[in-house]
Amino acid sequence: MKLVKLAVIASVVVLTGCASSGNSSKNYSSSNGQQKDVWERIRKGLKMPDLQDDRVEYWTNYYAARPASVQIMAQRSSKYIHYITQELERRNMPTELALLPFVESAYNAKAVSSAKAAGLWQFIPSTGTHYNLTQDWWKDERRDPVQSTHAALNYLSYLHGFQDNDWHLALASYNWGEGAVKRARERNASTGLGTDYLSLKMPKETRDYVPKLQAFENIIRNPARYGIKLPHVPDQPYFEKVSNTHDIDLDVAARLAEISVEEFRELNPSFQRSVLLGEHASQILLPKHKVTAFKRNLKNYQGELSAWEGYTPAPGESLASIADKHGISLDKLKSLNGYGSKQSVALSSRTLMVPRNSGASAGITPNDIMAPAINTAAPAMLASNDNVARPSAMSPTVPARASAPVPSAVYTKKPDVAAALAARNIDPLVDIINSGNNASLTAGVRAVPVAASKAAIPATVSRPAVYTRPAVAAVAQTPAKPAVRTASLTKPAPKAEAKKKVSAHKVVKGDTLYSLAKRYNTSVQDLKALNNMSNTDLKPGASLRIPGAGSRG
Repeated sequence: MKLVKLAVIASVVVLTGCASSGNSSKNYSSSNGQQKDVWERIRKGLKMPDLQDDRVEYWTNYYAARPASVQIMAQRSSKYIHYITQELERRNMPTELALLPFVESAYNAKAVSSAKAAGLWQFIPSTGTHYNLTQDWWKDERRDPVQSTHAALNYLSYLHGFQDNDWHLALASYNWGEGAVKRARERNASTGLGTDYLSLKMPKETRDYVPKLQAFENIIRNPARYGIKLPHVPDQPYFEKVSNTHDIDLDVAARLAEISVEEFRELNPSFQRSVLLGEHASQILLPKHKVTAFKRNLKNYQGELSAWEGYTPAPGESLASIADKHGISLDKLKSLNGYGSKQSVALSSRTLMVPRNSGASAGITPNDIMAPAINTAAPAMLASNDNVARPSAMSPTVPARASAPVPSAVYTKKPDVAAALAARNIDPLVDIINSGNNASLTAGVRAVPVAASKAAIPATVSRPAVYTRPAVAAVAQTPAKPAVRTASLTKPAPKAEAKKKVSAHKVVKGDTLYSLAKRYNTSVQDLKALNNMSNTDLKPGASLRIPGAGSRG
């Protein structure tokens, strides 16, 4: 009898092994949640109810008719989208939000709008400051893929709670302002109209905002249906953080990592200068498979890593004396460090960049050390320090400067259209990056019918019910409003009914979060979240932002 039992058990084991290995050598359902690619990972985490509206159909057809542009944008995302998706999963947020940078910036980490919104998530300066994104002469963390993602997800999470856990309204708030959306809901409620996304009167950009995201979701969910082939993006981290404690030129760091300067800047677009100072203890992002080479080459490097060094001025120290001390002309010192011609005293709060030795200053121009200007309509040109004297002391294991290798990146093949567009300095999705130009760029564009294929959309997860326009709907006409900038936290034009709203409160003695929450019809939790407070202490004279005031900056 025991022999029979053993035979049965052995048969089950054999059959189980055959079943698990019959289709592929890879098991994408392993305990670590590994998927065949990042797109499948995103599909597994879709949680928002689908939005069904004529604008969704229009934008889905619009992007489906431009497969090369979608491929280019998806190629751009390959360095960042896995990290963003992981962060969303960690916070239990819908993975649709990993597609939002397609709408915001066309996944261009260096994108800057005319409203000075920057980075993947298009933060304007004031909102970036509020969410602790450093913006100074040395760096702009609104362009940092890691820091800006943390800030954006914090902000979206707050908006989700503020708008009664409705993601469509949270996204409208990200684009238009939480106060503007709240007032629009209150107006509709007062007249018996619906208070959902599709029922509200809003600017055209905001009306199109969620449909654009839904359009990208439709394409990502089933690209074959729309005749689009997405690039393969592995379901694994692309980059790794590395701490830097050296003064090092960016081009040297790129060579030590055995990657191109262009790729280094794509991963580290927040750095405003072409040199990193060790005293800033910056974290740099490098391709994960190049970290070991970088550390090895850095250890073996024999000479100076930078032609520059930092100098912290003493309080009241003159720029002239600093220039004389470092063997550089006063005008050149000013221009290299962003000082005006009339400024004579150095700011003790800001480290200056000076030549490491007096001989390095010959022939230096400001462009030699400044990060390249970003233009949303053309690829950024890379600055160079080639004319700066530097000892040639690279270890034999590190490639020589003149032959800095372009990395054998995982995703190097791009559609031919990409080269043609780059040669013409045209961004294929400039209408998304610079959303104020949508009307002119889409004028005369026909909605192309969806491909005739009736292939069923894979039911990978249980999806919420499809969200359609309610029976009671607001008038479709959009009232004339000022131009709205993507993710800018600008306050809409004041209306008579909104004049009593306040955007900030100056704390006076005796104020508490509870009393202010009661006064402004909000909650202590929302006040703390909006003001990034870890405790309930209030300091008299401080300015406190009030939820629902519409002041997103």
